[in-house]
Amino acid sequence: MRIRIITDDFTSALDGTACFAERRWETSVLVQPEGIATAQVVSLDTDSREYTPTLDHDAVANAAHAWRDADVLTLQFDSTLRGRVARDCSTALAASGRRKLLIAPAFPSAGRTVEEGCVLVDGVPVHETAFGYDPTLPVRESSIPALLRAHGIEVKVARDAAQARALLDVHDAVVVDARTEAELDAIATTFAGARDLLLAGSTGLLRGLARVLPRPQSAPDDRGNCGDHAASRVPLAGRPWLVVGSLNPRSRRQLSIAQAQCRVNVLATGETRLPASAPPQAALRDLVVQAVNVVSSRACDGLVVTGGETARRIIDALPVVSLRVCREIMPGVPLAEVQTAIGTFPMITKAGGFGDDDALLTCIYALTGAQP
Repeated sequence: MRIRIITDDFTSALDGTACFAERRWETSVLVQPEGIATAQVVSLDTDSREYTPTLDHDAVANAAHAWRDADVLTLQFDSTLRGRVARDCSTALAASGRRKLLIAPAFPSAGRTVEEGCVLVDGVPVHETAFGYDPTLPVRESSIPALLRAHGIEVKVARDAAQARALLDVHDAVVVDARTEAELDAIATTFAGARDLLLAGSTGLLRGLARVLPRPQSAPDDRGNCGDHAASRVPLAGRPWLVVGSLNPRSRRQLSIAQAQCRVNVLATGETRLPASAPPQAALRDLVVQAVNVVSSRACDGLVVTGGETARRIIDALPVVSLRVCREIMPGVPLAEVQTAIGTFPMITKAGGFGDDDALLTCIYALTGAQP
């Protein structure tokens, strides 16, 4: 079975494949559209989350066209609807040649649910949470039908997988409510392998697919593919660095707790050499330069990075030869082995507004092998 994932962010590309790697699927993550991969599960980071929504993005269209014959074709987007969700849905659907669009954005284990077609974070419409005030990608709309209607796609709301299947017999696009992992699993079970269907959703949907699809018969080999037995081969870090590029208040709270409870080197926007008045992109560039320097000088042998764009810029700047996604540290937080021209190191990535207050601390302990 060929599973292909088109995503808009580097962190998403990793956490969307980690759930499959844990279940012994061959996985590969591409950061360049022209990359070639023959693994069973392939994810491409189109790096489109912050691309202007009013413009087409060739990487999304090209990947959807190239992978139009995949057994499962998924467009992965942020569970809080940051980025160009509607535009990418429209682009991918048209380029894939698939007739129908099934949208399932829920990620219940991370507190993101869908009720009456609206995305909620811990029970609150997402645009009314801190994501509505995000300094770079503020979320203005919680309703999936309203969001896609502005791009010419009429979306019907289904209360569950069974109703969604009935609605798709008549309509071209449906969003499915889900409040629990069991409901998400039912959606994955119902629609996995529907060759005329483009699936669209967050990491929650991909985790559901990984849970319900039968595991491959053969174990991963020595070509860099990960499975349960391979996770233990990832070396621990003795000199880890924590890189915080996200400005989300939750990330800042997680950073404070990590610094208070363990000794770790930190690079963070707001703590760089640039003045506080510097524009966000200048601060990010400075942060990436510093992170690459500590890796290249071997002052660092492992990274915990929060902020998808931050992680992607670090990977681009090193540059990276390959990425081996190994397992999840927690839902939606993957551990990967990064190979560069000068060596290999473990890296954990976490989306900015993701996880509980101890999330970064948990990541550091996982990277170092220390006990809480």
